[in-house]
Amino acid sequence: MAMLLDCLKSGEPFVTYGAIKTELEYQLGIDAIFPVQIGHVAGSLMNRILEADSTAPLINALITRSSGLPGEGVGHYFADRYGIEKYRKWEKVPPKIKQQLVDDERVKIFNYKKWEELNDVLFGSKAKTQLRKPDGSEVDGIAPNGKNFGGPAESEEHKRLKRWVAANPQKIGLRKSFGEGERESPLLSGDIVDVVFIDGNDVVTVEVKSCRSNDDDFKRGIYQCVKYKNVKEAEHLPNNVNVQAILVTERELNPTLKTRARLLGITVKTVLVNKDWSNKK
Repeated sequence: MAMLLDCLKSGEPFVTYGAIKTELEYQLGIDAIFPVQIGHVAGSLMNRILEADSTAPLINALITRSSGLPGEGVGHYFADRYGIEKYRKWEKVPPKIKQQLVDDERVKIFNYKKWEELNDVLFGSKAKTQLRKPDGSEVDGIAPNGKNFGGPAESEEHKRLKRWVAANPQKIGLRKSFGEGERESPLLSGDIVDVVFIDGNDVVTVEVKSCRSNDDDFKRGIYQCVKYKNVKEAEHLPNNVNVQAILVTERELNPTLKTRARLLGITVKTVLVNKDWSNKK
């Protein structure tokens, strides 16, 4: 529930089975929990909420697979709530109908005003403070306003990866004709892109995340790529340019982030440039 409250506060679209699995492994000191087991956790949570308020929206619809859609257990709750028996066979419900059901329920979930109250009654307030704090974070010298001054000092690992990417377009899947990329390329929005490659009407914006980055930083990187792509396209209107956004990391993204990047049209490339630092870790 603490993870769901964070989700509602930040505007996150959902909490995945994988994220809950990782959190439970951390808090319970268990080596491996299978994501498929989380359906029982989601059902137990929803049952306790409905005992306290039978009219509460189905917040378990926000506990999802990497695709953003909940698993089969949620179908029983939709069937009971809306009196449509076919929802019990959730796996046979067409994806478009599933998405519409979840979208409609999300509106009710975000408009419901008693989540904090229910949480305190059912689970207490300590759960929030026990959530895992991710280790490590990228330091790229960029302040929150996107300017390259006023932020923390840029790490040597970030600088090294940025230089390597700029000099090696073919290693991240680009054709040789792109040539060397421009580092710290400014956008009209005030943002600074780590590396930009241009070949005629084709533009590639690249955000790099070094070996220092954690999963939260990878998530930020995905959405930075979305922003850079849209802004670069807007800069050229009414002329059309082909803009591709790439996130370069030194560690594989977890399955949830991989799926999110794919849904958003962001290409992810994994390379290892800072070998010495990685070996020390």
